[in-house]
Amino acid sequence: MSLAFLPAELYTAIIDHFNPDDAQQSTLSLTRALPYAPISHYLLFRNIVITRAEQAVRLTIRLLKPDAAQIPHYVQEFSLRDEWTVDAELIVNLLSKLLPKMRSLSLCIGTNFAPEHLEAIFHTPRPELRFLSLKFRTYVKRATYQQFLSGSYFDSTLACLAKWPDSDLASLSIVQVPMDPAEAPKVAFAQPIVFHRLDSHLSELAQSLYISSVTSFRLCIPSRAVSAPLTSSVFSLPAVELLDLSTCNVHAAELTDTILARLTKVKHLILDHGTLFRGEYRAEDWAALGKGCALSGVRRAKERERKLRQAQAAMVAVGPELPAPERRARQGRRGVSTATISVRKSPPRTSSSSGTHVVDAATVTVMRKVRLFPAVPTLRSFATTPNAFVPPENHVEIRAQFEKGWLEGLAQLLELRKRLFQSKRLGTSVIMRILDVEEMDSASEEGLNGLVEMSEADWEVDDLEALVTPVLCLVGPDRAEAHEKGCAHSVAWTKWND
Repeated sequence: MSLAFLPAELYTAIIDHFNPDDAQQSTLSLTRALPYAPISHYLLFRNIVITRAEQAVRLTIRLLKPDAAQIPHYVQEFSLRDEWTVDAELIVNLLSKLLPKMRSLSLCIGTNFAPEHLEAIFHTPRPELRFLSLKFRTYVKRATYQQFLSGSYFDSTLACLAKWPDSDLASLSIVQVPMDPAEAPKVAFAQPIVFHRLDSHLSELAQSLYISSVTSFRLCIPSRAVSAPLTSSVFSLPAVELLDLSTCNVHAAELTDTILARLTKVKHLILDHGTLFRGEYRAEDWAALGKGCALSGVRRAKERERKLRQAQAAMVAVGPELPAPERRARQGRRGVSTATISVRKSPPRTSSSSGTHVVDAATVTVMRKVRLFPAVPTLRSFATTPNAFVPPENHVEIRAQFEKGWLEGLAQLLELRKRLFQSKRLGTSVIMRILDVEEMDSASEEGLNGLVEMSEADWEVDDLEALVTPVLCLVGPDRAEAHEKGCAHSVAWTKWND
């Protein structure tokens, strides 16, 4: 049988095996070679990749033809790749008017794009999106202050996304491409920045309903501090399992005490070309890092216990009769965060001499008895790039030190849990656990909000002794390097359409 007379289903099966990067052009070549073959137009327009400005022009002309009414419904993926000079107005027209629905959207954004262009693209929510990638390269060859004078930053893009409703978005990537030293101007000057007020807008985005379903999140903004805004709420990035913060300013203490302590679902972490350690190489720093990663759940528990003690001190100072702040239910969340015990077991008594409220000993004791059960670490792989002056022959020692610290941390966690169990058995403390985000109905961490008393089944869930040291990869993101098996890089390669 001639290739030109195969059933349509076989052509679909063949095209499904094409390399995604070449599928569009290969399918077009196949239709020209076999003009009478039953190859569906759906296969030709399913994955649109724009690599040259003229392609965007031809696509626009094709979509404006009278017989193109069904084509927008065929488009599942749209990628503007490595083309920093394409007409921004043309892309806006394509995405906002001609192609309003798709499952995957990747944009390379150069100096020809203004914030208003992205506002037009993202003004209307796209509930069908499952993958969104924004790659910025806004560097210029000569000094210009126009962006600074006009306030031309892309903060509004983050604000637009933060306002979108709950969806099923799985992957979000926001990357500012570092400047290639070979392309740097001969006369150094301050380059335009992509985001101005990154802290506030990033915080809003991280805890928005729109990205509450995101499991793969990449944010690479060179030399910007991102730990605090990404962890400002218990609802920040609640489902993220793969986190890439390469090129950002993330120090070792921020990693263990903030990021891993707050983002409790992270399994795979990438911090390439960042600021993890400063100064000279010291092997013990990597042991401390491994231990800190293992004890991230302890850090979170201790931080919450500190807030409980502050609440206790406030009760002692002003009395418990002050009205508690009203809790507001959060749309899209389920379950309750109501504790099974109360911090106000006994009524307060009033001092006859001063008239001030004083909390009796029973109430204070209840507060002191509350201890929080630390969660097990979720980290399974960690990729980072050591400082340039750390030679590759040190990598073996680094991994050994990281594993040593990790095992010490697990041993300390196990011992702490044993002491808590003993305290519960003797009845000297009330042991509580921090609820998962899915169980909470309020982001408040005041008092006992978000806490629940440990049940008998809760003590048997985790097997600390079965946890293995996370895979530590130190060779950087280049695929040609000798990566560790199962490293975070290999996980990321399956998520990003790079």
